[in-house]
Amino acid sequence: MTREKAIERLEEIDREVVMLEHMSSVLSWDQEMGISPKGVDERSIQLGWVASLAHEKACSNEMGDLLALLGADRDKSEGVGKDAFEKALIRLRFRYWDKYRSMPSSLVRAISEKATHSHESWVEARKKDDWTLFEGDLKEIVSLVREKESCFRREGFSGYDVLLDDFETGMTGSRVDALFSSIKPSLVSMVGRLSEKGVDDDFLKLEYPIAQQEEFSKIVLKDMGFDFSRGMSAVSVHPFTSTLGSDDIRITTRYTDPSVMDSFCSTVHEGGHALYEMGMNSGRLKGTSVANAASHGMHESQSRLWENMVGKSEGFWTHYYPLFCRFFPSQTEGVSLTKFLQAANKVQRSHIRVNADEVSYSLHVMLRFELEQDLLFGNLFVSDLPEAWNAKSEELLGIVPKTDTQGVLQDVHWSSGDFGYFPTYALGNLYGAQIWQSMSEDLNVESLMREGKLSEMHRYLDERIYTKGSLLLPEGLLAESTGKPLDAKLFTSYLEDKFSRLFGY
Repeated sequence: MTREKAIERLEEIDREVVMLEHMSSVLSWDQEMGISPKGVDERSIQLGWVASLAHEKACSNEMGDLLALLGADRDKSEGVGKDAFEKALIRLRFRYWDKYRSMPSSLVRAISEKATHSHESWVEARKKDDWTLFEGDLKEIVSLVREKESCFRREGFSGYDVLLDDFETGMTGSRVDALFSSIKPSLVSMVGRLSEKGVDDDFLKLEYPIAQQEEFSKIVLKDMGFDFSRGMSAVSVHPFTSTLGSDDIRITTRYTDPSVMDSFCSTVHEGGHALYEMGMNSGRLKGTSVANAASHGMHESQSRLWENMVGKSEGFWTHYYPLFCRFFPSQTEGVSLTKFLQAANKVQRSHIRVNADEVSYSLHVMLRFELEQDLLFGNLFVSDLPEAWNAKSEELLGIVPKTDTQGVLQDVHWSSGDFGYFPTYALGNLYGAQIWQSMSEDLNVESLMREGKLSEMHRYLDERIYTKGSLLLPEGLLAESTGKPLDAKLFTSYLEDKFSRLFGY
């Protein structure tokens, strides 16, 4: 077989795998949005079958032969590519094949099926605030994840690093720990200082009609560049973004949280994810595995950038607050822009990660990062997790959850076996701060926001981040787009500057 035929066949198989992944997303979306109670068993089998089929295609002998012909190996997994796309395609397919071929498809199916059932027990446990309804399923998930990790184990690549690698290629647990340790003292100090400010945000917790919330959010999403001919928004238990197809990117939010800003911020957050998905799924990348983010952390950098650096900024609300007041005149009566901004950015010791303020958010992530390592490879048993969660919450956040729904049951990730995912949320803050600084140097972002020209910022990010997909590894993309390697301290510097201006400390 010629090299040209080999790359052609590699791309053909890759597109088949991606199509199966999109099919899985369709099934998962349907389950999330409303499946009959008795339909879960068959749905778990359906999802397990699709997952195992995709796995078998990606780890087949044919795949190995193609990659060998193209010159891929661990030391030079890109082989000899004619262009950036071919190099990335070979790198991505080799990375998966090299790692996952040692994992039997029966285990892939078992994890997928168990995750489907665990999701349902997690939803029920949250609803009834009853940890015991989820505990048994989580024990089985943890056992399966440990078995998965053992399949990948090799010298210099084992334990937590193996799992983290699925979400943040090239990152290690020890490096994450070092990055987090470098910013943790500043974050704890800022939370301590700012949570004492006594900011009045009661007006944000009044009744805000959902229909008007949806209409206002839709205007902002359109201004951001969300293409409603390629996507839609809906409501779910836990906000998320799902790519059901290259031109079918869907986001959700929820309206059960106490503050109107919680639902608005989750919409903008997921909108940021969707912009990335829409940007990647274009040109030659469309429909291939290269149309994925450089990493979960890079993906999160964009949702956090839009949610916080744009959606909670003075410039943004200078433009949108008059419109917000027209939608909600009675709720905002007598509330100045300054008072609104301080309320929207209120720093407090709160329980729920997705609703946490910009300063304390990363501490919520650190809590999960430390607990999941102990749970998988330490001495923490699943049965002791609620107590350990509460202790860690008191240590990092200074508060103890009153209920398990406020604490250990609040996140969906562990029900799916996604251990190693949580660190990417805080890494996203670090990447995002660096990208924001670079964009602020290249564009007058304050002026653009004051004029409501969010599309200009979208175009900038689309060119430098979104359309690049997985052409580069995350830190390579960061360095290319900002001109320097990752600098964690830029995030805390950004926070100090923003919150000193907001609250004058």
